[in-house]
Order: sequence, then structure tokens, then C-alpha cells
Amino acid sequence: MEYWRFIDSGLADGFSNMAEDAALARCWQGKPVLRLYGWRPPAISLGFHQRLEDLDLERCSRDNIDVVYRPTGGRAVLHDDEVTYAVILGPGSRLYDDRVMPVYERISAGIMAALALLRIPLAFERAPARKGTGGKNALSSLCFASSIQHEIGHGGKKMIGSAQRRFGATVLQHGSILLGGAHLRLVDYIKPQDQDGGEGEWRGRARRFMQEKTVALNEISPQPLDYTAVAAALRHGFAERWGIAWSDSELTSEEKNLATELRGKFRDKTTARGQIG
Repeated sequence: MEYWRFIDSGLADGFSNMAEDAALARCWQGKPVLRLYGWRPPAISLGFHQRLEDLDLERCSRDNIDVVYRPTGGRAVLHDDEVTYAVILGPGSRLYDDRVMPVYERISAGIMAALALLRIPLAFERAPARKGTGGKNALSSLCFASSIQHEIGHGGKKMIGSAQRRFGATVLQHGSILLGGAHLRLVDYIKPQDQDGGEGEWRGRARRFMQEKTVALNEISPQPLDYTAVAAALRHGFAERWGIAWSDSELTSEEKNLATELRGKFRDKTTARGQIG
């Protein structure tokens, strides 16, 4: 039996969400953590290597879309109709490994066990990246426009996008579990680099491309699913798959104070990257 903290943070703005993930990693004291949360208002998160200039920031502001950097890498994601998870762990956990991929696969096994409880047929795709989805174009910056590789999906389509980073020996992995199609709206906020046929036509092509690459839980679930149902399944699935006993928890005073201190850091990629190492 392994003892973990379980934190259900509910809805918060993107800056608070990223600051809390970073604070949990920096304050980690030995007990693994599974934290679940949502986003209100919706937010676009960027990997620390991406540029704000890729986004139409004026439109984001007009539509009340936060723009936040993650402390991890990866591509742009619009967070709205989803359940976001964060796992923080280190040596001593049976999920830990010095290598990235074994930890990634063990966390994915916990997520798949959870969604199996909801009768969602998923697979962990280990295929290498396919040619034609990268390159220096606007689509290459979108997480859910890339081909599924080492990720959870259905029928070759990606459902969960995740990113991992180390802070010393501490692992932070977080990711988006899609409930519906809100992530497709990301194309409305990306500045097109190829406007062959006009901006509207480009956005239509980009949206169709993302639809071909992704699938959401409520597209394949036998019953409607919401945040509460998926959060409960994640709690039970991780416990069953990995023999976990939960301690229901909130952030400690130290973690809350650090998260408050860090909150503004995630507006800039340089300071955001520095919060995890």
C-alpha cells in the first residue's frame, strides 16, 4: 500500500492553477500527490518555449481567455471543458523512475484504469511521431493537432495531452483530459502563418485537422460525463491500479504562500520556466 495526498481544487484561473502545481513540486516532502482541477475563466496555456506572439492577444482579452505559461514544455492548449490532473512524486513511489517514459506510462496506466471504470475503451499509443504534423507553421504549436504518440487515445485519436518535468528528483506531470470539444476553439486565437484562401478558410481547415486528431470523453462515453464523475473515477482507478490509500488534503500553508508568491510568474515564459528548475 502506498499513501498519497488527494487534492480536488475545483475551478480556478490559469495563473493560480500553474502556481499551485509548481508550489506542490517545490515543497514536496515525500508523499505523492494527485491534484485535480478545472479552469475558470478558460485559459490558453503555453509550453515555456513558445511565443506570446503566436497568439491574437487582443482577441484573447476581448473573450476573457487567460494566457498562461506552464512550468513544463509542450504545445498550446485551450483549457475549458476538461479535467486537468497533476501528479507530483519522487523516489520511494512505485511509479517513480529516473527515466521520463516509465513514469509517464505508469501515470497513464492509472488514468486508463480510472476511465475503464466509466466503460471508456482507450489505448496507450506507443507509435513514433508521424511525418507531416510538425514544422514551422501555426499548427505545429497546437498540442491537440499533433499525431498521437506515447499518449492515451481512442481509434488513433488523442484524448489526453500531458507534459512532464523534473525538479531535482521530484516529478511534476500534468495534463488535460478532454470532456468535450472546447479545445477546438484554440484555432480562433492562433495567428495564422499560412492564409492561403483567407484567414477564415485557414481557421476552418485547422479546426477540421484538430477534429481528425482528437476525441473527447463525451463523444465515446455510453453516458454523459462531467468533472465530478471523472474526478471520482480517477480517485478510484489510481487506487485500484497502484494500491494507493488516499489522504484527502488541501494545500498546506507553506504551499499556499508559495503559490501566492508564484502566481504572477506564469505570465512570462522566462519566469515561468524558472519556477521548476
